[in-house]
Amino acid sequence: MNTVFNAALKYLSAKNLTESELRVRLENEFASLADVDEQVNNALKRLNELHLINDSFIANSQAERYQHKGNRFIKQRLKQKGVDEQSIEQALDALPDEHERAFEAARRKWRSLNNETKQAKDNKLLRFLSGRGFSSAVCYQVLEEMEDEYQSYESP
Repeated sequence: MNTVFNAALKYLSAKNLTESELRVRLENEFASLADVDEQVNNALKRLNELHLINDSFIANSQAERYQHKGNRFIKQRLKQKGVDEQSIEQALDALPDEHERAFEAARRKWRSLNNETKQAKDNKLLRFLSGRGFSSAVCYQVLEEMEDEYQSYESP
């Protein structure tokens, strides 16, 4: 266990990893050991006891890092890292409302669409928001609000 534990510490000193990511790295590195599963489990158990692995912290920091993206994107990113559903939901709940984030992103994008027709602006804005991982309901709601907000500026 000592060598597996030391390798785990080496990985964690270089980068914050979820328990799932760390497990995969350790299993790959020590695949030749006969009792690799037991040694990896013991190392992870000890790391948890020492509070050196914290999936909730990673979920919150990743969600904050990608808050300019939609919940769908953030959720997928965290699932890929092996974060459990409860930690994902808590991380998303700590962020500002998805609609507010989408509306801010749309406002910034809208300014770059000056010389476009209304239909082209709508299409580009929808693609932009959808590509950022915002839900379709939020995308269409934001588009409607953007039209209402900017119609007053464009009308004579």
